[in-house]
Amino acid sequence: MALIGMVGTADDPDAYEIALTDADGRPVETLAAGDYTLTFADRTAAHNFRLTGPGGVDVATDVAGTDETSVQVTLVAGTYTFVCDPHPATMVGEVEVTG
Repeated sequence: MALIGMVGTADDPDAYEIALTDADGRPVETLAAGDYTLTFADRTAAHNFRLTGPGGVDVATDVAGTDETSVQVTLVAGTYTFVCDPHPATMVGEVEVTG
């Protein structure tokens, strides 16, 4: 399954918005454990997207640039957090992965 880690919005890349979505742009709140392709939609140098959680998952874009690359992640049961490192109080979310 494809996932998209978005920061900002298409209309305003610097907007204080962060989301983990499916390929159709729908927010993801729960997922089944498994292998995923995470594509970053980080179009701004003001924010970044970081996903951390069980199994040693810690993937992120750099704050200083933009990034639209993809990485493979294996998600196991537990709670994963996605956050913008410079703005963790306002740009943060969670996804629950079930076994």
